[in-house]
Amino acid sequence: MSLLPKGGNAVWGDLLGAPDDIGLGDTAPEMVSYGAQIRFDDGTSRLANQTMDDAMQLLTRVLDEDALRLLQRNYKYGLFRTQKEMDSHADDYRVWTNPLQHQLPNAPNMTIFCLYGHGATTERAYYYTADSTESIDDLREEAGTPALRIDKRQRSHLENVDIGIVHGEGDGTVPLLSLGYMCASGWRKPLYNPHGVRIVTREFAHSPLAAFKDIRGGAGASDHINILGNHDVTADMLRIVAGRGHTVEDQFSSDILKYAERINIP
Repeated sequence: MSLLPKGGNAVWGDLLGAPDDIGLGDTAPEMVSYGAQIRFDDGTSRLANQTMDDAMQLLTRVLDEDALRLLQRNYKYGLFRTQKEMDSHADDYRVWTNPLQHQLPNAPNMTIFCLYGHGATTERAYYYTADSTESIDDLREEAGTPALRIDKRQRSHLENVDIGIVHGEGDGTVPLLSLGYMCASGWRKPLYNPHGVRIVTREFAHSPLAAFKDIRGGAGASDHINILGNHDVTADMLRIVAGRGHTVEDQFSSDILKYAERINIP
């Protein structure tokens, strides 16, 4: 539950588009937008596409009572836009795991180093199908949990879709927005970092060797696990732990700054 996406539509987009859409405003017809987190394209027209907000609401309706109680008791997934909201929820432990609803501490001498890879195909949204042509609301009312499953018929006729999964950029496990938004933008805003904690973001483009040369991808691999063997990442970590962190500066090689500008958070 702690890994569920935070920020809702403001971060992840809506039915009109998403911040990390490729060619936003002029999306090529062979690409599909990431704004609908759950999509339906199986002829059951009564099933509406679900944005991130919709998908989170659907999740709360299909969880069993114990899981739902655990989620509501321990986590929040929204975002705050004002200091008043931050202050009024400062003692609510449910927001402490959400950087969009809780501020960095008063530790101006602290530095946060964000080191992550990008450029690996990563799951971003999904096509689903239902075992019935009824709407999701009808299925909930009549039979409880809707019988939904990933629609594997949706294949590569769309450039960024295969066997029901809409692919985007990331480290092969985590989408780029999750990896980089707070590091590249969010924590550089006074609302989320009021005490000026230094933020350093280091991106590493995934450049693996062929598997027959190195099954782990070699010194240039930057996917979710193999980044631990990336020589540039290792060099940065050694500089940091050796007390030379002040020499480590921002390094951007993805489009995260462009995507961050499209997220309307003051």
